[in-house]
Amino acid sequence: MINLDTNTAIAFIAEGSTVRHQLRAFVQDQQLMMAQTAFDEFTNIVKYSGGTLEQERANRFLERVTVVLDSPSIAAQALKPTRSLDPNDIIILGMGDQMGIVTMTADAKAVRAASAQGVDFNVYLHPPYPLTGS
Repeated sequence: MINLDTNTAIAFIAEGSTVRHQLRAFVQDQQLMMAQTAFDEFTNIVKYSGGTLEQERANRFLERVTVVLDSPSIAAQALKPTRSLDPNDIIILGMGDQMGIVTMTADAKAVRAASAQGVDFNVYLHPPYPLTGS
């Protein structure tokens, strides 16, 4: 099982994504999950910024994803939000930690900010890819 953050889900469905192949290769046939917070962020972003093709791809993508109620690890709950680590980052990264699984993310700043506070998450970092509106 792999925990997906918001920007990973976007990179999976963005039109012309140059990282989609890399992400697919990493997840292969593993079960994909998203924290409720990540799901909510993702669906709002796609609704308002995604084009028709991206919205259709998002709907297909979400058929493969299990949404899990937010319950971040105790270590994550002890983190203090910063400029680089917002409360949603803490929840999403903390969900992977709670479940003992890898979290896929492009948010290296959040990962470093958590590490600076003594919490190291098990992450797969990848380059970000924005929605194109297509």
